[in-house]
Amino acid sequence: ENANHILKKVLEDIAQEPMVRHEAAEALGAIGTPSSLEILEKYKNDPVIEVAETCQLALNRIKWLGNPDNIKTAPNPYNSVDPAPPCSDKTVDELKSILLDENECLFTRYRAMFALRNMRSNQAVLALSAGLTCGSALFRHEVAFVLGQLQDEASVPYLKQALENVTENE
Repeated sequence: ENANHILKKVLEDIAQEPMVRHEAAEALGAIGTPSSLEILEKYKNDPVIEVAETCQLALNRIKWLGNPDNIKTAPNPYNSVDPAPPCSDKTVDELKSILLDENECLFTRYRAMFALRNMRSNQAVLALSAGLTCGSALFRHEVAFVLGQLQDEASVPYLKQALENVTENE
């Protein structure tokens, strides 16, 4: 929480590289203090889409954490602080449908993503791999990240194909 002041300054500094601002917003969401809500609201529609989406995710995460009605999720097998808690009580097919639905809220799609990751099954890996071809660059980056956490060989052809996409950012 002591880092919040510096992270807020970085997020506000439009001279910073977009990824630096994205990381600052992501860290504010991970720390999860309600005092970050105001600045995240301010930048949730930032012209840099990665910054805007990260602020939206961070806002939703902090609000989710602050809602006493939310059920506790199962322990994270990767011990990471994820941008969204995993969904519960859904099948792989239901989660895949949510993950790939570009009309769905990004936070909900991320919840499906982390639920699939936590299942650690071949079917879940294939569902996640389908996410490498849809959504924003930030979304595809996060899908690739969770596939990396899984370290499942079934994802390699999909990750390779994503890396070979010359239209994607470096």
